[in-house]
Amino acid sequence: MPLSCLSEFSESQPGREPRVCPFSQRRTLAMTDNDPTPASPSEEGGTPPERSIEIADTAEGAGASAGEGGYGNLWIPLLVVPAGIVFAIVGVFALFGSLAGSEGNLSENLALVVSGGKNERQQALFNLARQAAENQAAVQAGEDAPWPVPSGFIREVKAALEGLDPDENETRLVLAVLLSSLGDDQGIRTLLDLARLNDEQDGDGRIRLGALQNLGLLAENQQESVHEATGIAVALVTHDDLGLRMGAAGTLAVLRGEGGREALVAALDDHELQVRATAALSLSRLDPPDPVAVLLLKDMTGMELWEGARENTAGRFQRSSDIQRYRVWAAEAIGRYGKAHQAFMIELKESDDLQVREAAIRYENRKL
Repeated sequence: MPLSCLSEFSESQPGREPRVCPFSQRRTLAMTDNDPTPASPSEEGGTPPERSIEIADTAEGAGASAGEGGYGNLWIPLLVVPAGIVFAIVGVFALFGSLAGSEGNLSENLALVVSGGKNERQQALFNLARQAAENQAAVQAGEDAPWPVPSGFIREVKAALEGLDPDENETRLVLAVLLSSLGDDQGIRTLLDLARLNDEQDGDGRIRLGALQNLGLLAENQQESVHEATGIAVALVTHDDLGLRMGAAGTLAVLRGEGGREALVAALDDHELQVRATAALSLSRLDPPDPVAVLLLKDMTGMELWEGARENTAGRFQRSSDIQRYRVWAAEAIGRYGKAHQAFMIELKESDDLQVREAAIRYENRKL
C-alpha cells in the first residue's frame, strides 16, 4: 500500500477521486507497508530546499462527524498495516485540509506557531508534523534526519505547548506529536490527555483519532508508556462515532494493556463492516493471533461480502481499490495463523484478484 501521498488517508466523496498531493523537488517521502523510504538527508547543518505542498481538499467533509461522511468512510484501518507509517500526518491532514506554500526549518515553523497569523500557523503546524514524520522515517532507515533538531528545541516546543489556550487542541496535537517523535515523555502524556477528550471537547472526533493513531504508532516503535492508552481505546471501540470505533479497533492491534483482546472480539459484532473488518485484522496481529477472527477474514478475501455490503450501504464500498486492499490485507492476516489454514491460502492462488494471488504465493514461499 504505497503511502507516497497524504490523500491515501482521505475519503473522497462518492464517485470522486482524491487529488494527488505530490511533494515537489527531489526529496519525496515515500512510505510503504514495511519499507519507509525517505529521501536522502540534507547536507550537514543545511536546510532542505523549499518546496510546495498540496494535499487533497477535505472542505466538503470538514465539519462532519466521523460517522457522517467526514472520515467515517475512511478505508485505511489506521494501524493494522503499520511499520512504514510514521507519526502525525493523518491527524494533521484531517484537521487542516488543503495547504500549499513554502516551508521553513523546525525552529522557523515553531516560531510561526507561537506568533504567526492564522494561515501562517496552520501552514507551520502542517510543516512541523510532516517534518517529524520525515525525520522518523529517516531514523528508521538508519539515515540522518533531514530536518536537524536545533539545540534547545525540545525546551522551546514544551514552552509553546504550555502557553496554549485550553481549547487549542489542534495545535496541542501537533506539538505533542512533535515532542513524542523526539522521544520526550511530555508528548506522550499530552497525546494520552487528548485521547481522553469527551464529545463536547472534540465534537467531530478528529483530535481523539489523531491522538489514538499516534499512540499506536509509538507502541509500534516500542514506547512502553503508551500502553496506558489501551483503556481509552477499549472505551472508544463502542463509541457512536464510526471513525473513532475504527481508530480504536486499529490501535488495539498494538496496545498490550488489559482488555484489548476482549474488546476486539466484541467488535466483531459491530453493525458496521469497516469496524468488524478492522477488528478482525487487528486480532490477527495479536500474540498469539486470535482464531475467532479467521472466519470473517476468509470472507474478506472474496468479493461476495463486499458486493453485499455495497448493495446494502448507500455511498460506501464504491471504490474497487479500497475493497482490493482489504482483500489483500485479509489474505496476509490469514497467513499469520500458520499451517492451520495453509490449505485455504493455497486455494487463494486461484483468486480472481492478482494481488490476492500474490499474497497467497508470498505465504506459500515463506511457509512451505
